[in-house]
Amino acid sequence: MDTNNYVKIAVEDATPQFPSFLQGFNRRWFAGNCEAIYLCYNAQGTAQALEDAIINYGDKVKIKGGGHCYENFVFSNDTKAIIDVGPMNDVGYEADKGYYLGSGGTNWSAFKTLFRDYGKVLPAGSCYSVGLGGHICGGGYGLLSRLNGLTTDWLTGLEIVVKPSARKPAKTVYVTADSDNDAGNLFWASTGGGGGNFGVITRYYFKELPTVPQTALLTTIAFKWDALNLPAFKKLLDWYANFSATTPRNQFGLFKLLHVANQEIQLIIQTTITKDLKREAAYNLIQQQLQELSAIASHHTPQAPIFGHGNIQVHPSSSHTTEYTYYEISQTLNGSGANQRGKYKSAYMRKAFPPAHIKAIYEYLHIVPNGLTLVDMQQSLLQVDTYGGRINTINPSTTAIAQRSSIMKLQYQTYWTDESKDAFHLQWIRDFYSTVYAATGGTPSPALDPNNNVDGCYYNYCDSDLNDIVGKEGALRLYFLDNLPRLVGTKQQWDPNNYFNHAQSFPVSLDET
Repeated sequence: MDTNNYVKIAVEDATPQFPSFLQGFNRRWFAGNCEAIYLCYNAQGTAQALEDAIINYGDKVKIKGGGHCYENFVFSNDTKAIIDVGPMNDVGYEADKGYYLGSGGTNWSAFKTLFRDYGKVLPAGSCYSVGLGGHICGGGYGLLSRLNGLTTDWLTGLEIVVKPSARKPAKTVYVTADSDNDAGNLFWASTGGGGGNFGVITRYYFKELPTVPQTALLTTIAFKWDALNLPAFKKLLDWYANFSATTPRNQFGLFKLLHVANQEIQLIIQTTITKDLKREAAYNLIQQQLQELSAIASHHTPQAPIFGHGNIQVHPSSSHTTEYTYYEISQTLNGSGANQRGKYKSAYMRKAFPPAHIKAIYEYLHIVPNGLTLVDMQQSLLQVDTYGGRINTINPSTTAIAQRSSIMKLQYQTYWTDESKDAFHLQWIRDFYSTVYAATGGTPSPALDPNNNVDGCYYNYCDSDLNDIVGKEGALRLYFLDNLPRLVGTKQQWDPNNYFNHAQSFPVSLDET
């Protein structure tokens, strides 16, 4: 072992930090039987560590970046060893390859360095602690994505450690958007096919990146639940769908449909000031939008922040709209929140909400399940993000992200701290989801939607419940639609022994699902 390349920490070493490596953001998951942590400092060390781990622990080796696993793909009782890429958090520039980001960085660490040293930005998410290792290759998006596209739309190269042969040691390969044949498939599969499927990504490369905006406007509006009957709620969702479909790419919306326990729902709009949407025009646009919304329901600024992963912190303000420098607004909308227990589900939508969806959403945001109190539901919500814009200018087969015609992206969320309440929260969100998508088999399946509205699910918002509803292959088809066969073919090319596996990893053949 070369300690300049990687360090292996074994459970028998009894080091004080060992337990902390066994759990991530979601406190539901813990790798209680893990025997070794490999801290990797470069690609060479990652290859050495992976080889050692496979020799000693076989297919029970998992890959960890930021640790935000929504499911127990890394932190489970089956895990025997963890390859941790966290130490590889470097950011820089190479003349022949472009900007690079180490896969161990986070949304916030990458943003700070790109902003400070290069005046560039990656259109990544706002949750500061999410790791780049899975975020980028899973098709990550953020508040600049309507303007600039997905993270994967800018990706031009990858440094990745692979082990395609059981008889040969793990090796590092560099693949690009211009690679052909098997190498080209590996690059393509990493533009949305997620982490932990084909190898261990150690660096991402971007020949170009968007220039960071100078300023942006943040508009916050809250709607009191006691002023929202079902018809008013429908009008709000209809307005938001139209906003998502027609607003300039400079605007990105987050509609936090909070449980009635919060007494209100919150709409946040970021308006980026650019040469195409100057300050005066941006203020005029927002004023028009506020006038439209005021006709639907009374609104005011929120009086307290709401915390939780994906739950943007909305700070009290004396006005609806405040202008920030872009660095400042990124700090303001930087809301991973405290580690706690959580469950998530997702959906893409091409059109406005059907009446049946609206009715179900309204109903479940008012339900307090047996076994829970109103206070227990204060961190339960459906967040609806605007989508489309530049994202939808890309052909569905150009990257592994097939959803290129949606106008909204939905994340169902519930959070809690008491383990004894797991079953109640899980049942609520499962019932919520299955009721909304009852007409399409309990999931947002485009194959079962005669109205061509729902468009599957987002792989980075992984949801193992889908396996129980439609089987593993069915779940993967919801994530990747017509791109699934090529992804499975790439798995067979680069990981035929299935060393990289979890409950929703790609099989080496569709017949095996």
